[in-house]
Amino acid sequence: MKQYLKLFSLLLLLLLCFSACKDTQKKSEMLSYKSEVSYESGVYHDKDWTETEPGTYKGAAIPDKETALHIATAIFDGMEKSEEAKAFTAQKVFFDTEDEIWIVSFWEEPALPDDMLRVGNDCSIALQKSDGKVLRICFGE
Repeated sequence: MKQYLKLFSLLLLLLLCFSACKDTQKKSEMLSYKSEVSYESGVYHDKDWTETEPGTYKGAAIPDKETALHIATAIFDGMEKSEEAKAFTAQKVFFDTEDEIWIVSFWEEPALPDDMLRVGNDCSIALQKSDGKVLRICFGE
């Protein structure tokens, strides 16, 4: 019986070690990717943002719900948030057809299906379809 317990403990330890190695490898790959991109700051030389010269993209910057979800999630993940808001995940994407605005809403899923949602405990990010402009980020109270 003791041998089985030792064997089980050894297998569990190996499993934990392998999963930790995999996580470290993934983080290392992400860091190496980020280090390949150069970063500069200062005053950009071609600042006439209203000029639409030839070659300017004219299509929708956020053409579909998948793109809206991806962009809003990236914004949400990069924001400073309360401890409570850190548990929020994307739950809903709404498209306003009149103004062509994507609204992506985040909140914490209830622990159990029967748990009640608290009204106003959410974050919504409104994105303009045409150019991707963030129109509003608001937290419910």
